[in-house]
Amino acid sequence: MNLYFYRGKKLNFGDELNTWMWPKLIDGVWDQGNDSIFLGIGSIIFDFFPSEKRKVVFGAGYGGYTQLPVIDKNWKFYFVRGKLTAKALGIDEKLGIGDAAILLRSCVKHKVEKKYKVSFMPHWGSTSEGNWELACQYGSINYIDPCAPVEVVLEQILASELVITEAMHGAIVSDALRVPWIPIQPLSSIHSMKWFDWASALDIDLKPSQINSSSLLEAVVLFFHERNPKIADKFRRRGRFLLNVAPDALAQRATERLLAISKNDPPCLSSDTSIERSHDQMLSKLDELIQDMGRGSLNY
Repeated sequence: MNLYFYRGKKLNFGDELNTWMWPKLIDGVWDQGNDSIFLGIGSIIFDFFPSEKRKVVFGAGYGGYTQLPVIDKNWKFYFVRGKLTAKALGIDEKLGIGDAAILLRSCVKHKVEKKYKVSFMPHWGSTSEGNWELACQYGSINYIDPCAPVEVVLEQILASELVITEAMHGAIVSDALRVPWIPIQPLSSIHSMKWFDWASALDIDLKPSQINSSSLLEAVVLFFHERNPKIADKFRRRGRFLLNVAPDALAQRATERLLAISKNDPPCLSSDTSIERSHDQMLSKLDELIQDMGRGSLNY
């Protein structure tokens, strides 16, 4: 199968999990020249895949980044990220089992000593526009770089007593590995729906907290993001000098908000029953997928 995942200008933990996890669960089947496109982790149910190719959906979600695809016989759904994706696609809501990254429960078994009382993981886009590493330094908060290698991010999540995260897969992986987490409302609202999609599969009553911008660039981009996206993009490309305008004052303001969240906002964790149910269902779907590959059911 052709393992499809999103890769932008920067590597992103959630997307890169595809290259780390799937070979550990299914070996020897990944062929980029194959006509079957495998859609695992990510908001990657798009409308631009070649209509003649087989699309195998194994936990992916619809994020609203493109129009809805036309679902025909060349789409095969084992499960999707959540009930919102299932509803949008017009498929059985029971297929909204959860984000495929929950399968990390079968890949990560080792124990890690707790080193960090609080960690913060921004969305990968915020690493370019904000001064979050500086903000974490001011508050003695461990900074988890969402663009770091998968193994590094996993170790830091496991070593944390609490993860505050703007990155959705910071929450998904923390929850799967039983590390309490606090969700942050994405600074860019376009990334919000997918959180509620995943949460719907685990019966999580999601109530994201809000943080303050950690740089003037971040504040300006967010101001124009909804009002005039072209101006926001212009600042993203040419406004990096704004990162150096009063960096300490803005970073400290962001720090104060993070510390307040860590002390006052209740941590989240899905119930053991919900996460085990989701994981067990995914393992059953994995067995089904392997059987289908053995029978040639994924071929024409």
